[in-house]
Amino acid sequence: MPTRGFVFATTGPEYTTLAQRAALSVKQHCPNIPIDMFTDQSLTDDTFAQIHELETSWFRPKMESMYRSRFAHTVYLDADLLVIANISDIFDMLGRFDLAAAQDQYRNTPLATNMYKRAMPAAFPQYNGGVLGFARNTRTQAFLKSWEQALKNSKRPRDQPILRELLFESDLSICTLPSEYNVHRIEHLRTLTSHDAAPRVIHHHHFHQHISHGYYPITSVQELLGSPLANHVQKLIAADTSLNPETTRSKVPAYCDIHRGKPMPTPHRIKNKKDLAQKFKNPFRGTYGETWYRAIKKWLTKG
Repeated sequence: MPTRGFVFATTGPEYTTLAQRAALSVKQHCPNIPIDMFTDQSLTDDTFAQIHELETSWFRPKMESMYRSRFAHTVYLDADLLVIANISDIFDMLGRFDLAAAQDQYRNTPLATNMYKRAMPAAFPQYNGGVLGFARNTRTQAFLKSWEQALKNSKRPRDQPILRELLFESDLSICTLPSEYNVHRIEHLRTLTSHDAAPRVIHHHHFHQHISHGYYPITSVQELLGSPLANHVQKLIAADTSLNPETTRSKVPAYCDIHRGKPMPTPHRIKNKKDLAQKFKNPFRGTYGETWYRAIKKWLTKG
């Protein structure tokens, strides 16, 4: 059994394309670690060491990709992220812990405070499911399958409230990753200096909003953040001695101190008219109702 590897899991062509882009960013910064893909799409891509056909095609194939992973230590990654620095040290945690994950950064929003079956203490917040490392053993295999079954039984649109409660009740040892391994709050990048750890992963909903909202795709960190802030992030990475131990420590001031009052870019508000025209043909395109819509349309056509 190979020791270390990344896995992605997607259904549908749009998210599969996102995962291919994300995998390229992984390969750039972790070139010696294999990447596997689990998908319901016919795919040929040399970025992936192996491409596996999903046994079940539904909106959350991540659990299947994890319990079917061929690696002793696996890092699962969502499709709507880009890796911008080396994250291979997550695997070092999996020789000591069963699971590694970062806590949700929007902890006072309805999405993060939504409960599953019972109230959870605030001191044990929701973990984000987009960057998950785990060691393959009987405990994690049983946990992943119970998480998947609980989501199917609940018919909920989100898996993280269930993950939170199941982790709280489990005996798994958890390594809580620092926020830089799964950055959602991109506005916080403006306040970081060289005294802070540099971001490793940018994981943001703007990377997938074109699928369901008709916006132009955001294909890079530079498009997401704008060139000035993206350049600031690169300076932070260069100044991070844990990423560049041979580099002389340099001082990087906060972006907000240099560019006072400069707003965050909002590229996600630019509409793609061609995509909007497609949505009028299929109003459920890119949503959970798309499969239902197509089935009803096919049934009516046959009638």
